Amino acid sequence: MMKKYIPLVLICFTLILSACTQNEEDTQEYSGIISDGKVLGYEYTITKEQNTFSWQVGYKGDITIIEESIDNEDELQNFMMAVSNIEAVFTKLILSLSYFIIVAVISFFLYKRNRKILKDGGAIVAVLSGIIALFIAFDASFDLNSALQDAKFHYLRLTN
Repeated sequence: MMKKYIPLVLICFTLILSACTQNEEDTQEYSGIISDGKVLGYEYTITKEQNTFSWQVGYKGDITIIEESIDNEDELQNFMMAVSNIEAVFTKLILSLSYFIIVAVISFFLYKRNRKILKDGGAIVAVLSGIIALFIAFDASFDLNSALQDAKFHYLRLTN
């Protein structure tokens, strides 16, 4: 009985997929915000109106509107990637520091309770976990500094 419904389901999937796809005409007519990002003071918003793209780039509330052209297209893309990189590295830093705090709190709790786990080798695991978390956080802080310098460089090139 189920075999009778398989062709019907396949036809329904085909109709749904064809209704959900966009052709080039649909995307050409779209106007509005294409993408945006904001992290640690740096921000950008890409808007499309007819066939032109305008970018709002900013740092700490100082917004500059730039029309995309062949001359500045690469620099705008680099700024967008720098802001995205800052967001990713900042998230990595927060997660690694959170992991370190969790390991430290659990280790302290087990130490106060005189648990056998911490005495038999759990201390080595806790210390190694803490060291790994601190190493990742330390590495992420250098990456964050580099990403912030990169965003600053591209922002200054765009606004000056």
